[in-house]
Amino acid sequence: MGKKGRRPVNDPWKPDYIDEELAKAIGHPVRALILAEANDRVMSPSQFAKRHDLDLSAVSYHFRELEKKYGCLEEVATVPVRGANQHFFKATRGALFDGKAWEQLPETVRNRWSGKTMTHLLEAITEAMLQETFDERQDRALAWNKQILDEQGWQRIADIFREATYSTLKEAEAAKERVEAGAEPMVASWAFLFFKSPFEEPDEQPDENGHSS
Repeated sequence: MGKKGRRPVNDPWKPDYIDEELAKAIGHPVRALILAEANDRVMSPSQFAKRHDLDLSAVSYHFRELEKKYGCLEEVATVPVRGANQHFFKATRGALFDGKAWEQLPETVRNRWSGKTMTHLLEAITEAMLQETFDERQDRALAWNKQILDEQGWQRIADIFREATYSTLKEAEAAKERVEAGAEPMVASWAFLFFKSPFEEPDEQPDENGHSS
């Protein structure tokens, strides 16, 4: 185990970029919702169907597709319930959608994914604050801003964030190989946030001399 309290190197949740083919497969709103919920809890097709008032046979079909065809779910338990076996599943991969893969998801599912991601991020920040590791390194990053952009500015910054995300994942893979070769491991959390804020009209309009009325 090494130093006392050290976590295994493979502990951090590792997101997978979902390619366009897989995104299309789970673009069906039911399958997308199944995968979103299966990242939060272990559940059975019966529980999911009852929670969303859906036909069980159709839901079971989507569970099988996600498990057998795409490898997004795995069965973790089988429980006898009233003379029949109820199968329970969990997600096998955390998904990091991008580009067309993200655009193909229904808005309600995008909202669910965003909420889940923010919850995990806030939990990681809280843990680091409580354990006093957040400011342990002087080269840690923390910055934010709210400013006016046009469409061109938005697209360029979105590209910068996308490129930075890919570069970060690539470097994390290289770091994993170095750790496996004997380098000292550490657990790091990273996040990129870029979102549209509501436009706030000023309460008072200045006159031609620059004075507020």
